Amino acid sequence: MSTTSFLINPATTAQSLPPDITPAVAAPMIAFLEFVSPDLEAVEERMDSDLGDDLRTVYDVTRHLLLAGGKRLRPAMVALAARAVLPDTPRERIALVGAGVEFVHMATLVHDDVVDNTATRRGKPTANSVFGNGVAVLSGDYILARAMRLLTLDGDIRIIRTVSDITIEMSEGQVMEIRATGNPNLPRHDYLEILRKKTAVFVEGCCRVGAMVAGGTDEVQEALARYGYAIGMAFQLADDLLDYTGDPAITGKPRGSDLKDGRATLPLSLGLEAGSGKERAQLLAAFGVPDLADSEVLAICEILERYDCFERTRAVACSYLNESDTALSILPPTPAKNCFEQLTEFVVQRDR
Repeated sequence: MSTTSFLINPATTAQSLPPDITPAVAAPMIAFLEFVSPDLEAVEERMDSDLGDDLRTVYDVTRHLLLAGGKRLRPAMVALAARAVLPDTPRERIALVGAGVEFVHMATLVHDDVVDNTATRRGKPTANSVFGNGVAVLSGDYILARAMRLLTLDGDIRIIRTVSDITIEMSEGQVMEIRATGNPNLPRHDYLEILRKKTAVFVEGCCRVGAMVAGGTDEVQEALARYGYAIGMAFQLADDLLDYTGDPAITGKPRGSDLKDGRATLPLSLGLEAGSGKERAQLLAAFGVPDLADSEVLAICEILERYDCFERTRAVACSYLNESDTALSILPPTPAKNCFEQLTEFVVQRDR
């Protein structure tokens, strides 16, 4: 149940997609990226120019982070929301605000990696593994300060307040998740609140500030924010599901990572509620065991499958996707709205 960084790299093309992605999944991903790629390029340029090189060590860390790339979902959502409201929104302003929110995301990832003692991310060494925890934490602080500076340059106090609120809630979510780790009986409300704070609140906020950038009405801002919240919740639920059902060769991480780390996500919670006494004991015995064998993980998956825990988790995710579709109904037909709809379809079908 770690922080989700979703979508795919902006450099991906139809020719470079892995063959295991079906056309039904690949098509919306490509269309989404084709539409926002000029905005994401402008964001990348703004980020590159703004980090500076005043202090060599900080410069080295920030270069390391930028070269690591990433999905850039947050600025993509800013751009899509803006263009759904006003198709000719100035790219320069989208880039300024988009770079600001991506800096916030980068800073939180650096801090998360230190807290979780993560050595690699997207197959590359993390900043803390290369430069040490102290330098990584302080560099994350530096990037966060740069984010706030960019947003003050934009000057819209509503956007500054929104992103500040996002940062507060994400920090609260991180603390909640740490405190919840090791508790197999995590209340459902607490689990969903962690998902909201750790993932959904950021996507919600990016959609909201994108609408603000384009001068959207309060009604439109709220609709796009509801879409962002719903799609963020659905994606994180799908991520928690893939932790048990995904192919490690495709997802890039071992099956059952949340189980081994002592994170009680929805599939396990449903299994504990439905299983027999013996099965519940088996689930609890496997919970939080870092060196759990693959065969034991598969045995846990068989129990969860027996009680439809995966399908029930998928149903909860789909309920949020239905909310996202409803939220979009206020928008007129535009290429940006179409991309939002394609992203919803991708969440349903994704395998990574």
